[in-house]
Amino acid sequence: MLLGEIFGYIASILVFSTFYMKTMVPLRIVAIASNVAFIIYATIDGLTPVLILHVALLPLNVLRLLQLRDFIRQVELAAREGFSIEALVPLMKRQILRANETLFAANDVANELYYVADGTLFLPELQHEVGPGSFLGEFALFSDTGRRTASAIARTDCVLMVLTRTAVFSALLQHPRLGIHLLKLITARLLHNAGRDQNLPGPPIDLPAKVPPKPTGLFATRSRRNAVRVTAVAFVLVAIGISQPLYAVLNRDAVVTTWVNVVSAPISGTVKDFSARPGLRLAETRDVARIVNDSADRSGVIHATGVAQRAESRLEVLKAYDARINALSAEWRERKTRYADGFRIDLDLTIQELEHRSALLQERVALAETASGRKRTLRLSGNSSQADEDVAMSSQRALQAALTETAKALDRVRQRRALAERGIYLEEDGKEPEWSWRSLDEIRLETVRTARQVAELADEVNTSREILANEQKNLDVASGATLAVPAGMTIWSTTASDGISVTRGERLFTWIDCGHLLLDVPVTETMATLAVQGTRAEVTLEGERDSRKATVVLSRGASSHLTKAELVSLPDWRKTDAQVIVAFDDSAAIADCPIGRRAFVRFPDIGMFQYVRAYLPPLGY
Repeated sequence: MLLGEIFGYIASILVFSTFYMKTMVPLRIVAIASNVAFIIYATIDGLTPVLILHVALLPLNVLRLLQLRDFIRQVELAAREGFSIEALVPLMKRQILRANETLFAANDVANELYYVADGTLFLPELQHEVGPGSFLGEFALFSDTGRRTASAIARTDCVLMVLTRTAVFSALLQHPRLGIHLLKLITARLLHNAGRDQNLPGPPIDLPAKVPPKPTGLFATRSRRNAVRVTAVAFVLVAIGISQPLYAVLNRDAVVTTWVNVVSAPISGTVKDFSARPGLRLAETRDVARIVNDSADRSGVIHATGVAQRAESRLEVLKAYDARINALSAEWRERKTRYADGFRIDLDLTIQELEHRSALLQERVALAETASGRKRTLRLSGNSSQADEDVAMSSQRALQAALTETAKALDRVRQRRALAERGIYLEEDGKEPEWSWRSLDEIRLETVRTARQVAELADEVNTSREILANEQKNLDVASGATLAVPAGMTIWSTTASDGISVTRGERLFTWIDCGHLLLDVPVTETMATLAVQGTRAEVTLEGERDSRKATVVLSRGASSHLTKAELVSLPDWRKTDAQVIVAFDDSAAIADCPIGRRAFVRFPDIGMFQYVRAYLPPLGY
C-alpha cells in the first residue's frame, strides 16, 4: 500500500470517528487530526481541492478548540469563585434596543436569556432598574409556566447579549459544569426575591442579578493571545500558499538523475578485454571491451568472391573478342581503302578513255561534215547523185550520235568519280559495290554490340566487387566489435564480465554523464501544465542549505513517464503523478555526482493563484 493511501485511510477513519464524539473537545481534536491527515494525503497524491479545503479547516478547528478550552476553564472558575458572563458570551447573539422600546412583557413566553452589556432597563412591576453587567430573564426559562413575571422597558439605548433556550440547554448537555453557573444564578435570584418581599403572591418575580462588569484580566488576555496565534498561523499558510502551492513546499520527493546510455552487444560472441566497472570515470575516450565471434558465417563472402571472379573472367574473354573485332575492323578499313583507290583509278582510266574517244569522234564528225558538204556541192554541180549526199549525211549523223553518247557516258563517269572522292562508290548500274559496305557494316555492328556487352559486363564486375566488399565488411562486423566510452563519462552499471558469451542486443553496461545532472520531480497534472520548458526552478539538495538554479527541460503527464530505460534514477512514482525534468544550470559545480539524492524543488514563477486558476475550468465551461 502506498504512503498516500495509508494517510487517506487514516483521515477517513478520523472523520468517521468524529460522528461518535459526544462532547465538543474530543470532536475538535479528532477533526484537527483528520485535517492534518487529509493535508498529508492530498499533498502526496496531488488532490488540490481536498488540500485547499483542509488547509482552510485546520486553523478554524484550532480556533474553536481554543475557545472551548477557555470556555470550560471559565466555567470551572465560576464554580469555584463565582460566575462570569465571559463563559456565555461566545454563545450569545448581540441585540440593540432603542429607548422606550419594550424588550418583553409580563406573561410573555420566555425563550431567551439576556445580558445587559450597555444601557438601562426599567421593570415597572418591581419599580426597579437593571443596568450594565446584569442578567435578565433567566428565572422564567426554568419555571413550570415558562412565562415572564415582569415587563422590561428600555430607559436608554441598550446593547443586549441574547442566549436562546435551545443554546442554553445545548450548552448544559455538552458541558454539565455550566449548570453550576446557572444554578448559582437562579439560587441568588430566589434568595434575593425572598429577602425583598415575603408576602408577594404567585411565583417569584425575575430580578436582575448583579455580576462582575465587563470581563478583563486572564480570560481576555488568553482570548487575544489565542486569536493572535491563530491569525499568525493562518497568515503563514496564506503567505506560503500565495508564493507556492502548499504541496510544492512540503514535497521533497524529487531525485537527482541524468540520462542513461545503454551499451548493448552489437554482435553475438565472446567478451574480451572487459575493463568497465561501476563508478569508473574515463579521462579520455577509451575502448572498454571487445566481442569476438569465431563462428561468423563466411558463406556470403565465399559466394560473392565466386561471382566476382566469374564476372571478371567473362569480361577478359569479351575484351579479347572485342580487340579481335577491332583488329578485323581495321583490316577491313584498310582493305576498303585499297578497293576505293582501285575504284577511283579505274574511273580515272575510264574518263581518259572516254575523253580520248570523244576527241576522236569530234574529229570524225568534223570530217563527216566536210565530206557531206562536198557531196552537196558535187550534187548541185551535177557531178554526184543525191544518194551519195544522203550516205554522207547519214554517216555524219551516226558519228554525231556516237559523240553525244560518249559525252553522256563521260559525264556519268565524272559524277561517279566526284562521289568517290566523298566516299560514295557507285557501279555503272547505280549500285554500291559489295566491298564498300557489306563486310564493314557487319564488323561495325559487331563492334558496337561487343562494346555494349563489355560495358554491361564491366558494370556487373563492379557490382560483384561491391557486393564482395559489403560481405567482407559484414563478416568483419560479425566477427568482432569494439565498445568505447566517451571521455568524461562514468560507468554506471555492468552486467557482463570477461570471457562470457553474449547474444546480439544483450545489455552489457551503462554509462552516464555527471556533467549534465537532472532532477526527476513528481508533480500534479496541473503543475505539469504550468512548469513548461524554460521555467525557472530553485533546487535544494538533501543535506545542503543553499539553493541552486535550474531550468525545466521536459514535462510529461501521468500516463507518459520516462522510465529507467531513459533515466538512471527515479523517485517513488505514483500513478496520479505527472513528471517534470529539471536540468541544473551549472552541473559542473556539483561534486561527487549525487545521483539518487533527494531534493526540494521550488518554482518561483508559479504561485498559488496561477496554480488554482490553471486547475479550475474556464468561465462559461
